[in-house]
Formats: sequence, C-alpha cells, structure tokens
Amino acid sequence: MSDTAENRKIIQQPFEYLVPGMQLSRDVCSSEGKVLVSAKSILTQCTIEKLSNWQIPNVFVYTEVTTLNPLLDPKLQKFLNTYNQSVSVVQQAFDDIRATQEIPLDAFTATADELAAGVVEVGNVIDRLYNLPPCDDYTIYHSVNVSAISALIATWLNYPPDSVNAISLAGLLHDVGKSRLPLNLLHRPNRLPPDSYEQYMKHVALGYHLVSNISAISPSITAAVFQHHERRDGSGYPGGITDYYIHPYAKIVAVADLYDEGMTINCENPQSKLSPYFSLQKLRDEAYRLDPKICITFTDNMTNFLSGNRVILTDGRQGRVVYINKYQPARSMVQLENGMVLDLSEQNEVTIHYIAR
Repeated sequence: MSDTAENRKIIQQPFEYLVPGMQLSRDVCSSEGKVLVSAKSILTQCTIEKLSNWQIPNVFVYTEVTTLNPLLDPKLQKFLNTYNQSVSVVQQAFDDIRATQEIPLDAFTATADELAAGVVEVGNVIDRLYNLPPCDDYTIYHSVNVSAISALIATWLNYPPDSVNAISLAGLLHDVGKSRLPLNLLHRPNRLPPDSYEQYMKHVALGYHLVSNISAISPSITAAVFQHHERRDGSGYPGGITDYYIHPYAKIVAVADLYDEGMTINCENPQSKLSPYFSLQKLRDEAYRLDPKICITFTDNMTNFLSGNRVILTDGRQGRVVYINKYQPARSMVQLENGMVLDLSEQNEVTIHYIAR
C-alpha cells in the first residue's frame, strides 16, 4: 500500500453508509476474533452484502480524499511548470503566425514533446489543468490542454513514444487556423449566430493551409488538423466524411477537443467549467459519432480519478463523490454532508452540477 493511503484520515463508518470503492483501514473481525475482511481491502457490493449478513454495525475506513498536497509531488510540479511555459510559448507562436502567416514549427514541436513527456511521466494530470488560474485566452489554453489530453489518450491506447509525440503536436496545432480569424469569433463559438459560426468553421481549412505548407509536418499531423471536427456518421465538417476516411490521430484529437471544450468553453463562468462528470457523460453520449474505443478508453481511465471530489448538486446540496457511475458519470453516488449516500442514477431531477473548489 502506498504512503498516500497511510497518510489519510481514518473514520468509523456505520454500515448503512458503506459504498463500493471505500477502503478498509482495519481488519473486520467476528465476535470470535476471526478476520472476515482484511485491512486495505476495497469494498465491493458483494463484500458489503456479506457484512450485512454478518451483522457488522460499522467498520473503519480511510477517508475518501488524501490530506496530502499533490503539489508536493515534484513530477507534478515539473509538469505544471511545463504547462505554464507552454501557454507562453503558444501565445507567442500565435502572435507570430498572425504577423508572418508562418508556423514557428520548432517552438510547437519542442512544446508538444515536453507536454507529452510530462503526461507520460506523471500519469493523469487532466484534473490539474482545471485547477490553474482562469483562462483569459480560450484558444491558447485550449490548444495546450488538447495537446496534453491527446498525448495521455495515446499513452492509454499504447501508442509508441514517437506517435505519442506526433499526436501531442497534432493536438497543439489543431486550432492553429484560428490565428487567421477575427478575435471576436474565438471566445464563445457556441453563442455565435449562424453566419458568424460559418465563418468560425473556416479555421479548419485555414489551419490545413498553414500546416500543409510545411514539408517537415507529416501527413498524419496534417490530417488530424484538417479532420478533428469530422464525425464517423458523416455529420462533421469540413468534408462530412465517415469513419473509414478519418485518420486515427484526428479521432484522438476530436475526443480531447470535445472534452476540453466542455470544461473551458464558458471561461467567464467558473462553475460551468468544473464539471468533468458532464463532459465525460457528453463523450459517452457522443461515442457513436466519435470513436467508441477511444471514448471508452478515455472515460474509463478518467473516472478512476474522479472519486473523492467535493461537488455541488443541481439542487444546491453538497457532498463527496464516493462511487463513479461509468455510464452516467454525472449520476454517480454522492455522500451528503449529513452522511447519507445518494445514488444519483435513481434520482430523476438531481445530478452533479460542478466540483466545489
């Protein structure tokens, strides 16, 4: 067992509030002293039913959230430093493109490689991206986020290191065409009128023209830039092509793009950008239009990191997520402040609204 578990607070939990996913901190013993369930075991529904049959009134468990400060992790701190530097580099690169109509490829490539190396070393860092200061330039932060998320997805899909770097670069460049658009189109595309949105969609073709002029950029990366808004059912743009014709890199970037868009598109509303549960549920709902394997790989890995968050429900109540519903993350199990556990999959009107920071 890791030091993380050893540093977590131990509480005595009544049986009625036990849920799958909790971890025992002490052995559960019978009245004769026989060990029924050993310490460090993760509770399952089956184990909880056995405890009920044994008439165990309460057990000792670790609290759902570690008291350690994750920023003390030097690898994580190194990645966050890389992230902040990447934002600055990409901001300057976009400014250069606006002035020269040329992509500073060396800057983008070095940044993408560093982001990919960071996520491979640290593992899941996605939730940390949204603990950083609020964005003031959506396109820049979004490009860096999509690069990091794309690299992590590629890692989870077991792509080799060179391909992970290429996919990270594709993510960093996927919206480079926005450098050619008027600034007033960039910050709230979901609220643009139809004529303005049609102009906004041209960023894909503009990006393609920028990257296709550089012989050092592989056709795979160019395809990802051009196709990241295509959908396997033919409902995407710019070409309306279907599954067979969409490059695998574009499919990865599309998932990263849609997830981050759900987290950051409303930068002026800090609550709306802090619901990974809704963003993951949206991906589940859209899996048939994207790539099911990529969506499920991403959502399954992400849900492993979402238990323990303190959340606000849509009815205003607060609690802590104690078990993730992988199929409907916004309808997971939440332990309220009074100790009651609420299974949101059984609630018609209440879901997780956002994470309380």
